[in-house]
Amino acid sequence: MAHSGWLSRMPAVIAAAMMLCIAMSAHAQSSSDDAVRALAPTGKLRVGVLMVWYFALEDKTTGRLKGVIPDLGEALARRTGVPVELIKFENPGGVIEAFRNGALDATFIGITADRAVVMDYGPTVIDLQTTFLVPAASPVTRIAEIDRDGLRILVPQRSAQEAHLRKIISKATLINVAVETPKQAVDLIAAGKADAFSHVVPMLASAQPDLPGSRILPGSYYNVPVAVAVAEGKPAAAAAARAFVAEAKASGLVQAAIARAGLPGVVVSDP
Repeated sequence: MAHSGWLSRMPAVIAAAMMLCIAMSAHAQSSSDDAVRALAPTGKLRVGVLMVWYFALEDKTTGRLKGVIPDLGEALARRTGVPVELIKFENPGGVIEAFRNGALDATFIGITADRAVVMDYGPTVIDLQTTFLVPAASPVTRIAEIDRDGLRILVPQRSAQEAHLRKIISKATLINVAVETPKQAVDLIAAGKADAFSHVVPMLASAQPDLPGSRILPGSYYNVPVAVAVAEGKPAAAAAARAFVAEAKASGLVQAAIARAGLPGVVVSDP
């Protein structure tokens, strides 16, 4: 009789289970739709791309952007299920202004306090190792020797490494230069007006050939964290970005993007 009672209730149990599954599916779909609307309110994902060579390069024939940041932006759009629009910026200030004006949905960029005012950072994606380039005649051979009286260090303005150096340098003098190109720094060192150039390893590697005999000091005094960032005040968008980064790192997508670009001094960030 007990079996008979249970069997008699089976249709109701099955119906309840089916209704629960439908409700859960609808809730998941609603959450997914909310994330898409939050992350790409115009129907496409507008991704800011800082045009420094180790982040992105433009194909002069097609105009297509390629590199680590375009790869990540395109992958985020695919996961979101919307088209992507990669928008070029020559400096971080332009990215900040675009977020302030509502013209960007996401980017991948170094973490600094002024940028955090207009964008919400998600997890870090890659780390850029940072050290110093010194001219051939420099007596400095190790990072630990860089902070000395009279030594003039060139550092990119409003960068994560500038913020870090200002905390740890007490004797040497810091001089700001442009963040997006090494030319100004190279010219100052060549003219004897500076003694070292601090930047991420990829930028120093690009500058080194223009300073014959110059040396990149081994190691890294600071790994610049590059994180996903979305428009400020959109928790659903931030949650979607966090989920993307976790998947992209676990699947090897981020490492593959670094390998394709052939970048020195760039590593997948720790969880």
